[in-house]
Amino acid sequence: MKPFGITALVFAITGIFIPVVGPFISGLSGFLAWLSAGKGTTLGISAIIINIINILFLSPSLILAGSDKNPLTGTAYKNQAMLDRANEVQTIFGTLLLIQVAALVIFLVVWLMGKNKRARQYAD
Repeated sequence: MKPFGITALVFAITGIFIPVVGPFISGLSGFLAWLSAGKGTTLGISAIIINIINILFLSPSLILAGSDKNPLTGTAYKNQAMLDRANEVQTIFGTLLLIQVAALVIFLVVWLMGKNKRARQYAD
């Protein structure tokens, strides 16, 4: 599982420096982090933390595209096509974050299962 963790970390760091496609690379990195649950847990968790920071704070193009207001003037869009596009981008933004949160839940479950397994070994 460590190769998936290493790949997820490399993609997470690469996603920071690529302007428009970076958040989507972070989504791929989050999926690879799912696969690294187990032995590559530390690398996968590191990748997920980097991905969340990238998606929330370092991807202004995704945030501006998902806004229902014009970023230059601050006025709300009146064109229905622009509102539909903003809704699509908001869905993409939410999906990218959901991938990261799901990966964190998977890591938590794997960690709790390992903790219970170790506790049973010490009890025997």
